Amino acid sequence: MLKAVFIGSLDVFDDAMAEVAVAASRVCVLATAAAFRGPSAAIEEIRELLAPREVTVVGVPAIDRASANDPAVAAEVEASDLVILCDGAPLHARSVWRHSLLGEVLARSALLCVGATGSVLGETMIDPRGGAPTTGLGLFRDVVLTVPASAEQTSRTRGLLTHETLVELGRRAVVAYDGRWRVVLGRDIVVTRSGAAIDLGLGDGQ
Repeated sequence: MLKAVFIGSLDVFDDAMAEVAVAASRVCVLATAAAFRGPSAAIEEIRELLAPREVTVVGVPAIDRASANDPAVAAEVEASDLVILCDGAPLHARSVWRHSLLGEVLARSALLCVGATGSVLGETMIDPRGGAPTTGLGLFRDVVLTVPASAEQTSRTRGLLTHETLVELGRRAVVAYDGRWRVVLGRDIVVTRSGAAIDLGLGDGQ
């Protein structure tokens, strides 16, 4: 079963780490989604946030399909207690992880997902180019994660989702999933279904 914490941004990184349900001594920072903005810089940004903690940090760029199907890369990620998925380009992350060895590892790892990258893990994800739903990795159903967009794009997204719960994670939002959904920090979060606001009693996501 997927166990993951989703955050809107690194502004709430410490709050998210407090919710990670593992005693992480080895953390993998996976920078697939940061391929275009710079995987090394993305890894170092999170490494600095982890510096006060007594953990071993392993940075894994894995920005292409060859890396995602490399057994050595998959083993490096799987050997970690926690995998942090950097923010960036979710569609690129999907194209790299889907139907790959690395995607299989992520499905059974403890994850901390930053920004729009968390959207990739669901059965339905949001295409950031226009706000339309598309196919994700399928690690959970019925809930669709996204980050705030323009009013026009947000309206389009809400209108295109017919029965799923849409969770829009603002910069200071934290949501956890372990078979059921739970709000950790909800001051900056919007939840709708069929375009109407609902309470965040998300229930089962499988």
